[in-house]
Amino acid sequence: MIGGCLLVVNVGSTSIKSRLFSPDLQPHTVLTADYGTAAGLVVEGKDTHGGPIYHCINTAHNTSAALTVVLNQWRQIITDNNLPLVAIGHRVVHGASWFDTVTPINADVLDRLRQLDCYAPLHNPFNRLGITMAAEFFRGTTQFAVFDTAFHRSIPEYAGRYAIPDRLSDKVDFYRYGFHGISCQHSLLATAKLLARDPATLNLIVLHLGGGASATAIRAGASIDTSMGFSPTEGLMMAGRCGDLDPMIVLTLQKDGMSPEQLDNLLNKNSGLRGICGDADMRGILQKAGQHDPAAMLALDMFCYRIKKYIGAYCAILGEVCALVFTGGIGEHAPEIRSRILTGLEPLGFTIDNQANRQQTGQNSDISEAASRSRILVIHAEEERVCAQQILNFLDGKSNDNPRGE
Repeated sequence: MIGGCLLVVNVGSTSIKSRLFSPDLQPHTVLTADYGTAAGLVVEGKDTHGGPIYHCINTAHNTSAALTVVLNQWRQIITDNNLPLVAIGHRVVHGASWFDTVTPINADVLDRLRQLDCYAPLHNPFNRLGITMAAEFFRGTTQFAVFDTAFHRSIPEYAGRYAIPDRLSDKVDFYRYGFHGISCQHSLLATAKLLARDPATLNLIVLHLGGGASATAIRAGASIDTSMGFSPTEGLMMAGRCGDLDPMIVLTLQKDGMSPEQLDNLLNKNSGLRGICGDADMRGILQKAGQHDPAAMLALDMFCYRIKKYIGAYCAILGEVCALVFTGGIGEHAPEIRSRILTGLEPLGFTIDNQANRQQTGQNSDISEAASRSRILVIHAEEERVCAQQILNFLDGKSNDNPRGE
């Protein structure tokens, strides 16, 4: 076991999640930063004694400014408590076909990551910024990248290829890379623990439902299909992303004069829930739907309907399904959404216990009836812990070639 702490940084376009782990993977402290509104920056967390950390800076912040506040806070915590920091890990959304395991970061890796910006322009540049700024704040500390796409490298070619000619671009390879892989890995391992099963024996459907949403089919512990594809825009309806879309719509809008930048903004930020009802926050949408707002009601119907279609499709390719897993912010905290999705799916083997579904225990839980053919689970996402585990395995000399195992 290593003799120091691991810091994991997860940088998004509007938020930063970060945790400091002890050598036995217990979270020392946690810091989150939200800078997605013009109101300013909010940093919240706990110190090493469990006391609250709260900062509210009432000026607009971009990613660089928010990282400066967060990393400076971490440096202060680590210095004040004399904590030895042995490594920093970063969640990186896109690793393409180049990276399929935890990777020590050096100049060559950073250069290759820069080349992947065009694959995930809303994610990878922010991930790289976190890496370069952490190197400035913690000089000499080894850094690692853990990739969201790595878990999905097991998808077979017939599921991963698009039905278009190969090598259409000299800049990118069009392929179903999949995302939310770190979350899927945690769901697999947590499910195995909850059901007392070997992960390699499990067939699962994992629904990661949050601002971004995806469905993943796992057979014998390995990803075999997932709804997100070349980019995180494909698949389920999301907060601002359109999900599955007839490509002729894009071509028609382009012919009507819409620029690539306008199309990007439309499909990734102003479609999905926001495009249907003007609100991307599921809590607000549920409240409006409860007041019989037609647009909110339609948005909910569309959101749950599309998820049902994916569940049916994945049941068809998996056959036996050991468990259907809900995770992510909506998946974990919106019992009404879970109920809506599962209504009518009893013939597929999913029977929900309504009382268990309504209870918010804060723990991983089984919300299916005893007679349900497949278990229905709520698993709390712990992406930062998975990153820390992979880095710890690397530092301890264990293999990370198989992204399924701990």
